[in-house]
Amino acid sequence: MKLPDHLFRYLLITAIILISGITVVLIQTAVANPGLAPLDPAALQARADYHTNTVMPFMANAFPGLLFLNVIVALFILMVPLFGVWTWWIRKDLPDMTITFMKGTVCLLIWAVGHNSFTRIYITYRQFSWQMIATMYLPHGWLEMLAFVLAGTSSFLCIDALGTYLQENGNSHTLRPRDISLFMLGRMWKPGLLIFFLMAIAAAVECRVTPVLLESAFEAALLTSAR
Repeated sequence: MKLPDHLFRYLLITAIILISGITVVLIQTAVANPGLAPLDPAALQARADYHTNTVMPFMANAFPGLLFLNVIVALFILMVPLFGVWTWWIRKDLPDMTITFMKGTVCLLIWAVGHNSFTRIYITYRQFSWQMIATMYLPHGWLEMLAFVLAGTSSFLCIDALGTYLQENGNSHTLRPRDISLFMLGRMWKPGLLIFFLMAIAAAVECRVTPVLLESAFEAALLTSAR
């Protein structure tokens, strides 16, 4: 099976853009919250009680809503930039500008995901141990980030394929809007299905596994702080 052209290039570009968004929000949070210190035992106990009494019951029923929100964001990254093709339909003399516009939209959306997904990670880093940070973010977070990277990469690849399709068929008098729509759908459904699968696993882990692991991490942190 031949891999798509520029697959690894777009994977790298998407990952770099995502990381740059995360880096910016880390810097912003650090500047806005100077002097943060680790939680004292009383505050840590209050957080642990809140997690047990409020967060865990809520997360037990949050799977459908969480999956829906994450899938919508990822599919938005995959699908929405492609609809910039209709600017080409209006101005067929600007194919290169249309492709550039669509790819720029992908970059903006990926950067926004990185920036908006880690708004509290610096505060968590300052208030908790690294073990608790790993417990909070790693079990499900790496799957979500992988799905977002795949969404951006797939969108880039679909845009390239769409550009080639328009070069080959754009001057045809038989080309109709539905032909372009069907072409995009044919390119999007496989990565869309993979993204949904990854997000479903991530949401299940976040709702069922992460809260239990975090409760154990709170217990360990409380024992450590009591010594």
